[in-house]
Amino acid sequence: MRGEPFSCGARRAIVASAARRRVPSGHDAERAAVLKLRALLLLASLLVACGERAADTPPAAARLAFDGARAFADLEALVRIGPRPAGSEGAARARELIRERLRQAGWPVEDHAFTAQPLGSAPVPMVNLIARHAGASAERLILITHYDTKLIPGVEFVGANDGASGTAVLLELARVFAAEPLPLTTELVFADGEEAFGPNITEHDGLYGSTALAERMQADGSLAQVRSVILVDMVGDRDLNLVSDLGSSPLLRGIFARAAASVGHGAIVDERALMAVVDDHTPFQRRGVEHVLALIDFQFGARVSPGPLWHTARDDLSAVSAASLNAVGMALVEAVRAIEEHWRIADGTGAQGD
Repeated sequence: MRGEPFSCGARRAIVASAARRRVPSGHDAERAAVLKLRALLLLASLLVACGERAADTPPAAARLAFDGARAFADLEALVRIGPRPAGSEGAARARELIRERLRQAGWPVEDHAFTAQPLGSAPVPMVNLIARHAGASAERLILITHYDTKLIPGVEFVGANDGASGTAVLLELARVFAAEPLPLTTELVFADGEEAFGPNITEHDGLYGSTALAERMQADGSLAQVRSVILVDMVGDRDLNLVSDLGSSPLLRGIFARAAASVGHGAIVDERALMAVVDDHTPFQRRGVEHVLALIDFQFGARVSPGPLWHTARDDLSAVSAASLNAVGMALVEAVRAIEEHWRIADGTGAQGD
């Protein structure tokens, strides 16, 4: 290795010391101020030369905030489409809307097309949408929701909470993080076919999109890069109370709880509502991803599970609120930043050497 007169650490210390010098008063003040400005500019150039990413990390005040009202506008747009069961024209229109919002936010989108085979039914073509934000590392953080709605004969089921709320939150996250450098490669997954064709999700019915994606990632080896998976589903209930999922990683549960408290929404998790959640995070967990987090209010419309509004025509705009989206979104933004930073430190991403 070729030697240098000073290491990166030594150069940083020298220039930083110069930058911290006080500006004297009197006739030399202007000259001293110019010299200090030059020192600061030199410090910035040295940080870049030494491979540091300080300029890539905006100060907290410059970071974008989650906008619950804007997220609610996307929720309304999805609801106006009407029912969106897998394989339907409504689902195709929902994909168009999601792609357009992601395009506006600057996220490239991949269509992951596959065919599901429900028991006793004809094959159903489905499409996952995967938006990707390249990070400093190839290690991945996945946030997943579903955009399909359950097909319920005789019911105009528009899924304002169950289908639209998680989608709206992820679309707003795309705007928040669009220009923010992230340590991990971050993926927003809009899964198709979460809903079962039968009454309930079983081992052989439901979670079609997330299962297809997890299987593909296991086959191509990319699943080993996944550090964490966060599920966002049914988070728009006016009476918001996220369940405490027994299957979620204690690490991620703790990070989210602290993040929620830091933005004044620590009460959104109902610690009395203990249950094991099976949803779109489950196929990843079953294939070895240890750190998963399920954010879901499975007490829809009342403090009982699953709640009187679940899978009914009353899952409409009157049952959801922008305030609930905002509470979850604000907490989730801070949690994502904390999770990304946790894995950056754990993996050594961005670590500096002299």
